[in-house]
Amino acid sequence: MNANLIKRIQRLPKPARTSDALQPIFEAISNSIHAIYARWKESAAFKGKIEVFVNTGRNKRDVWVTVEDNGIGLDDENFEAFLTTDTDHKISFGGKGVGRLLWLDCFGSTRVVSRYLQEGQMRERRFTFRLSNSDQVTDLVECAASPGSSAGTWIKFSDIREKAYLDKFPARGEYIFQHVFSHFLPVFVGGKSPDIQINCGDETRTYPADMAEHISRQEYLKNLRFNDVGFFELTLLECHKTASASLGGNHFVHFIGNDRTVVSQCIDAKLGIGYFGPEKDRVFHACVFSSFLNEHVNQERTGFTFDDHILDSIVNEVCMTHIEAFLAEPLEEQSERQRAQIAVIVETYPSVKFGDVEELQNYLPTGENKQDAIYGHLARQRFRRDVKQAQAIRSTFETLKGGKVTGEAFYGAVAHAVQSLEEAESRSLAEYVIRRKAVLDFLSLLLERVRLTEGDSAYQTESVVHNLICPMRIRTVGEELKIVPSSHELWVLDERLTFAEYFSSDRPFKELGQAFESEERADVLVFNTVHSLRDSDESSRVLLVEFKRPGRKSYDNDENPQQQVERYVRILKAGGQIDVRGRPIKLTDNTVFNCFIVADIVGRLDDWTFSWERVAGTGGRRYVPRDGFLGSIELIGWDDLLRDARARNAAFFERAGLSGRSFFSAE
Repeated sequence: MNANLIKRIQRLPKPARTSDALQPIFEAISNSIHAIYARWKESAAFKGKIEVFVNTGRNKRDVWVTVEDNGIGLDDENFEAFLTTDTDHKISFGGKGVGRLLWLDCFGSTRVVSRYLQEGQMRERRFTFRLSNSDQVTDLVECAASPGSSAGTWIKFSDIREKAYLDKFPARGEYIFQHVFSHFLPVFVGGKSPDIQINCGDETRTYPADMAEHISRQEYLKNLRFNDVGFFELTLLECHKTASASLGGNHFVHFIGNDRTVVSQCIDAKLGIGYFGPEKDRVFHACVFSSFLNEHVNQERTGFTFDDHILDSIVNEVCMTHIEAFLAEPLEEQSERQRAQIAVIVETYPSVKFGDVEELQNYLPTGENKQDAIYGHLARQRFRRDVKQAQAIRSTFETLKGGKVTGEAFYGAVAHAVQSLEEAESRSLAEYVIRRKAVLDFLSLLLERVRLTEGDSAYQTESVVHNLICPMRIRTVGEELKIVPSSHELWVLDERLTFAEYFSSDRPFKELGQAFESEERADVLVFNTVHSLRDSDESSRVLLVEFKRPGRKSYDNDENPQQQVERYVRILKAGGQIDVRGRPIKLTDNTVFNCFIVADIVGRLDDWTFSWERVAGTGGRRYVPRDGFLGSIELIGWDDLLRDARARNAAFFERAGLSGRSFFSAE
């Protein structure tokens, strides 16, 4: 069978991020580390030397890299392995024999010079390594090494592939240093690393020496069992923030396969903390080791051969308990912030308060600090509790049918269920009452602010108040455009409108039906169908509401409220398809029009309505027409509207302990 090396290289995964583009360099450094281990054995950390030069820049022109080591060199055995793909020559080191394929994938030119001791003599091999289906090694020279030479290998990579690798290759030395630090972190902290000097432009870093100053605390754990997979080892590190500068996060768990970082998983969301420590400049890193990971590294050493969810399980079941103990102080600070968030949420939404703050916190991820996410977790847990309670009740009933439960036991179970349901409903009612209190407090604040606004024509200020009670410019002609009850606060005006589901707000009448051509509009138009007052297709009652800006005193001649409302009534009685379901609405002479104007009764509005009937106890005024239509026009002052709504809800507020100061008070 003929091997097609070019096709195989083309099928290799191409870089998706910076660390992928540096993988061929990491492979060369790893080879140098292994060569040093082979030569120096236990003395590798003291005698081994690796020097790397990287030529790059912001424009990334003429990118090249050299890697030089004082390892064992390419002797006959190693050179034979070099010429064989997928070799198991370095299997004890985790070698897969494919690192050289990444060189060919990344660079158009690779030059190798290696010195090695053969039969007591220092020899040298020089050659070029290129991508080809045959003769990948060219310009081979084998000769005696220069007198005084020592073993080692020098490799120069150049002519980087533009589309595949150049785009992701780092342009700054800082990124190269950080990725080398991250990738070889387990080697550096293991105490067996040779000196590795990285040179990029005028900057140089030497590892692990330069790494030590960035690690302020370290802890090593072993024999951590994970299911039937086996035992794991864990190194916990408190590092300076530069350790994560180019990793797209702060805190990481590095999964190590054969002394190399294979996957780095960000755990910022799990921890919920940013930089920590006295200077707020620390980050957390952990290194996970095991024979299981060593055995499941893919050929390219960019991932594992098992599903990603196993990594999540390892983090959750093996690491997190020890990580939380290691980071106890910053996590406790975060936990206090989380408890404060829970307290705010359950105060506003009592329906999810099924325990004290500490108990509720047990249902949240350690690092969760976003209010919407916290509410989601608590609501989900409440749902599960309710389902469990319902199942218990059904089970009791089924058992009773079989005659296996005494009456006393049954009534005890029912009493417990009723108590649970009462508690749940009390929480829901409290949440609803809080919403009403907040709406009225906000309306009070708005009235005060709007009245301070200069100019009677300031439509925006009027619309702010309008939008609080009933959203503006919502057309609900057609089932698909209906608005749910929670989208308005019409209960402020009339409790019968609390559950209204269909209405049209601040739209020209002609948009409600084909027969309406008038540009006149009522701020709110509600037929009795929307609040269950009609039993047939003929409307017996229509509600019209007009909002006027609080504090407004001057009006144009054509804004007389009686004349304005009467124009609306005539337009409606003229007919047209105005049903929210698109059906014709038939208004008869018996249709009752309840019309409301909400405004401050001052200026011309006071003059126009001076002769209207006074409504006892409200300060409002009412006009009942003799002819033209059945019904009335009632003028309600903003302060009276607010006072009446507070009075209607006072008992609820007091019961919920909300009768004190406003939610929006500055005190």
